[in-house]
Amino acid sequence: MCLACWQVWLTWRVMEQDRNLELQRSRERLEQIADLATAQLARNLGDWDLGLRELNSLPPSSSLAARLPAHATLVVVTRDSVRSYPQRPLVFVPSSPVADAVTPGLFDTTDKLELRERQFDRAIAALTPLANQSATRAEALLRIARIQRKGNHPDAALAAYTSLERESGLNTTGTPYSLLAANGKCRLLTELGRRREASTEAEFIHAGLLRGRWALSREAFEYQWSELDRLGVLAGEPPKSEFDFAVLVSSLYERWQSAMLQSGSSGGRDSRADSSLIVWNATPDRLAALVTGPDWLAATLSLPSNSSDVGWKLIPPGAPSGTASSVTRSLSEAQLPGRIEFSSLNFGAGASGSRRSLWLAGVGLMVLLVLASGYAVHRGISQELRVARLQSDFVAAVSHEFRSPLTTLRTITELLAQNRIPDEARRQKSYQFLDRETNRLHRLVEDLLDFGRMESGRKQYRLESHDAFQLVRAAVEESSEEAAANGFRVETNLDSGPAIVQADEEALRRAVRNLIENAMKYSPECRTVWVDAVVEDHRVSISVRDQGMGIDAQEQTAIFQKFVRGNAAKKAGIKGTGIGLSMVQQISEALKGEVRVQSKVGAGSTFTILLPLAGD
Repeated sequence: MCLACWQVWLTWRVMEQDRNLELQRSRERLEQIADLATAQLARNLGDWDLGLRELNSLPPSSSLAARLPAHATLVVVTRDSVRSYPQRPLVFVPSSPVADAVTPGLFDTTDKLELRERQFDRAIAALTPLANQSATRAEALLRIARIQRKGNHPDAALAAYTSLERESGLNTTGTPYSLLAANGKCRLLTELGRRREASTEAEFIHAGLLRGRWALSREAFEYQWSELDRLGVLAGEPPKSEFDFAVLVSSLYERWQSAMLQSGSSGGRDSRADSSLIVWNATPDRLAALVTGPDWLAATLSLPSNSSDVGWKLIPPGAPSGTASSVTRSLSEAQLPGRIEFSSLNFGAGASGSRRSLWLAGVGLMVLLVLASGYAVHRGISQELRVARLQSDFVAAVSHEFRSPLTTLRTITELLAQNRIPDEARRQKSYQFLDRETNRLHRLVEDLLDFGRMESGRKQYRLESHDAFQLVRAAVEESSEEAAANGFRVETNLDSGPAIVQADEEALRRAVRNLIENAMKYSPECRTVWVDAVVEDHRVSISVRDQGMGIDAQEQTAIFQKFVRGNAAKKAGIKGTGIGLSMVQQISEALKGEVRVQSKVGAGSTFTILLPLAGD
């Protein structure tokens, strides 16, 4: 009975291995699709950036319009105008309109006649010549209409307001005279009991505010909108779409002004709370921006034609990762927050019931055959499964490590070869990326070759007297460029005096670099790594500390075995080969030292290399 149970368990292991193999193949396919899709997304965003650099007027060129996602809006902001394509009304302008200049004291006499002496006829007589001059016409008509209204001459007041409606200037508060005339005319018609005409005038004001008929500041628009209730229009809250668009244009204008103060030209990409996207480029003469809706990613992300069974979703920053059968890609290379998760919609469908039935039917036959040799078969299969799994994980991990720099090299090389980076500063930055990724690829190959030598016992160590602190400083300096490129800072705290040890210079520096790289890789939130080195108990203690995700206590011994990686790192989708810590342990032992780890899940890890002082 026990042997039969053991055979059932063995068959279940084989079925589980089959499922793992199917999962691995699915993940490898998803990795390829994700790399192609994100590379295409980066190219599309790059095309939008290039298009905005050349955009100075609207409508855009046909080539740029063809590349835009559906429902996208182009905005060009200058000091004198704001234009959009497709055209959208602007209910208020980003900068306060400049009022017409009025000569100080020009209307003092008429104000005295109107307000103090209440001699309305003399005030109108004094204002009439000013109403015939273009520079003072609008302000004079506004005052004449007000005085005629006070003097109980409604028809004359309405005539003055009608003339004023044709004026285009602004009064001292920055409000257009034509809008003031419409307001005054509406109130006067209401007082006269001419409700239908007053209602028509009020609806004219309401429609004009929505169409952006008048250049108003935000404060002026909100005041005029609130006044609609008094004019007989139940306006409620301003329409969200038009109001939000005006707010967006105002924020773009402020960003333009800030960019001009700082560097003279700038650009960038912003993902908004509703998942919409803004891509902008600013020069001293204008700001050009592309504003998309929340569905921009669905319209832009292009999957290969053979990936109809692959789904994706956008994961905001801080959200947990997906399942083991999904693949995530960070949007940081596209200068955007969050990640994209790709998953197979039909995963598991290949494990058909007929195959399981055949396996289960075979169990009954196999039980009779393996009763005598079951234990040996179990050990052999378990060992083969373990070796196959480790080899498979290692090959997949190495493939992933090579794919990332190769994808970057291919993308940048393509852009340079096609001369799609006309800006010299961006071209120099591309060369820096090529240099960094090439060095990264070189280090990966060297690590794999050295690890092979260590495993086979062919690695030769040149033990010489060295200052351990000096080697640590060199390793930190070698890691500083990559750390800065990824937004990390490495802080050191080393004893002042020398600490002489018998060590292989390159091997010890490699061990410290591996620990620093691991600290950065597994610290997604805290961007600081601490490196300490002290002499204690006749030994040199070199510690690399982070405040990252930490390691479970049950895994802290196993992580020093080759190809072994923690479960938290796998779930988070962090790439790695699983040989870094194994190399650190082998180097430490070759230098007659040891490596220790202290870690707590969620609180970070501290790896310490302990080496004996020379002569002790």
